[in-house]
Amino acid sequence: MVERKRRKKNRVRGERTHGQGDTKNNRGGGSRGGRGRAGANKGKLFNIGQHDPRKYRLKSANKGCGIPLGHLDDIIDSLVLKGKVTKEKDNYIVDSKSGYTKILGQGNTTKKIVLKIDATKSAIVKIKAAKGKFEFKKKGTESDLEFDDEFEAEETDQE
Repeated sequence: MVERKRRKKNRVRGERTHGQGDTKNNRGGGSRGGRGRAGANKGKLFNIGQHDPRKYRLKSANKGCGIPLGHLDDIIDSLVLKGKVTKEKDNYIVDSKSGYTKILGQGNTTKKIVLKIDATKSAIVKIKAAKGKFEFKKKGTESDLEFDDEFEAEETDQE
């Protein structure tokens, strides 16, 4: 049977200060950084915009998320059924309506994926190796093209 952990308020019974230090330390609103939303703009409640951004006039913290390439390869058929990814013949078209903002390089893919969202360099190389395409305007695309040329040169040397 699993041992249950005692609550702190029961552990400190019989102690004069309940783990708060001096007897004066746990008085008033100062011990908790003020009352209510005091100090919310100073970092006291740093994630308050996540709970109700319209009420506190803050932008939502959710700006999309990344997904590893291997995981995308596993769930891409279910995303097609949900209508988040479109399929044309053998090509899976992944764009911003999929709910992801970036494809990360972990894992491999065997499907032809046409990316219209951002991706890491390793993910781009793996997608192009599986005869997919990358159609997203990145900063510094010239350096990315040089990176791809090096990969193609290594690929021809191996053959």
